[in-house]
Amino acid sequence: MVTYRLRKLLREPYWLLLSGMVAVGVVLGTALARVETDSGWGLLGHAWPGDVDDMRGALGTLLGFQITVLTLVVSLNAPVIQSAANQYSTRLVPIYLKSAPLRRALPFFALSSSFILAAVRELGIIEDHGVRPRPVLSVAIVLVLVALCLLIVFLVRTFRFLRVERVLKLVQHLIVSATERRIQARLKRLPLDPAATLRLPADATSLLASTSGYLAEVNLQALTRLARKWGVRVRIGITLGEYIDQEAVVGWVVADRGGPVAASVLHALAGTLIITSARDPDCDPSFGLRTLVDVANRALSSSSNDAYTARQALHQIRSVMRRLAALPQGDWNVIDPDGSARVSVVALRLRDYLFLAVDGPLHYAGGDPEVLEEVLQIALTVGLVARDAEDRAAAHALLARVLAEVQGSPEPDRFHRLLTQAERVRASFQGERRASVERGRADWLPD
Repeated sequence: MVTYRLRKLLREPYWLLLSGMVAVGVVLGTALARVETDSGWGLLGHAWPGDVDDMRGALGTLLGFQITVLTLVVSLNAPVIQSAANQYSTRLVPIYLKSAPLRRALPFFALSSSFILAAVRELGIIEDHGVRPRPVLSVAIVLVLVALCLLIVFLVRTFRFLRVERVLKLVQHLIVSATERRIQARLKRLPLDPAATLRLPADATSLLASTSGYLAEVNLQALTRLARKWGVRVRIGITLGEYIDQEAVVGWVVADRGGPVAASVLHALAGTLIITSARDPDCDPSFGLRTLVDVANRALSSSSNDAYTARQALHQIRSVMRRLAALPQGDWNVIDPDGSARVSVVALRLRDYLFLAVDGPLHYAGGDPEVLEEVLQIALTVGLVARDAEDRAAAHALLARVLAEVQGSPEPDRFHRLLTQAERVRASFQGERRASVERGRADWLPD
């Protein structure tokens, strides 16, 4: 867990940047507080003359003004967060807080605030109370102005998050990051064989969770290394994002030579499972997918009745399904040189993601042709990019489910475009036509 947090901190060094700005501000404030000269400051103009008490009072006023402005700006961000939670999904709140433009202005506020505080402290220990040119105040004013200007710029950019396109694109980017930069990149380093099987005997030792929470990540490399070191084979029976109770069974372990597995070995193996109090979209693509589905479901609810917003969410889901198809399909089975499975981890298949993506929107769509057309595009995308026969069968079943939604409708003209799209998808599945994945037109006709 410590290693996971350290990697996360280095991957997103926001707090390191904030701490660095504070350190720079303290050093500069302490150094400039003792400078008493009026030369060499260039664009900053002449140094402000005054005694120590005057400088401390002016710096204190600047700090109070800066804190007041920052408080007002933060309070303005609260309605944006509340709007995203109420209108789209509560799961967007942590994603927004992580990506809010205001975060980029905070390091500069940390710099100016630490500069002022360090200068006030240093001025307090100066015994000379005479009137002197003190450039520390000029520098403090410049730092505060820069911080305020940046705050205004990033505040204006914050209101872009009121647009649903921006919100959906942000979620889609996090899912892509989880699949391509984290999961896919790490699995490429390991010898995987989805067809390998790990058969555990009935007396296999249970592997228990060390704490309660959500399975955020499986350090598969460390798990494989430890399993080979101690001559054991491990099967993890829960998927990323599942909730686990402390001491609950998360998998099974069996020694190559048979017999019981030492408690110290079990404890070390359990330590490779990263369990957190909240789900992390950076590691869990299904969580981001659920967020997009939430937006679509809420848009289709009776209180919103916004079919186009649901369709926009389905646009992003279609892109996500294409990315998920690039992941290794089936369980993650790490094999030894002899081809036998050493470590096996349960993983979602493309058809599992497909069911998660469309089940809710189809339930709430109520036969809306806009939503059903976009579901057809998802089925077409999955059917063309799927590498597994069962995943392609799931896409075919989705086509049949969409057609079942409109069969017997008293308004056949309303679904004319949808039925035309369905024929195109069917032709693509049957290989009658080399159709590309781009959207078909309503007036498409077979050659």
